[in-house]
Amino acid sequence: MLTGKQLKIKRIMLDIKAIHIAELLEVHRSYISILESGKQNIPLHIRTKWESYLNKREEEMN
Repeated sequence: MLTGKQLKIKRIMLDIKAIHIAELLEVHRSYISILESGKQNIPLHIRTKWESYLNKREEEMN
């Protein structure tokens, strides 16, 4: 499982905006910032969907 910081780095490397992740996860953009900064633990259901999406996008790019 990736940390919030690792998710942010991967998101940026894939050129995905935080607002897009927020819309995907049906949360506010500021909540993504809180999670990526490590100020709050990422709930499992959110982490699973988030990581799955980033992995899928990464595979599409290869």
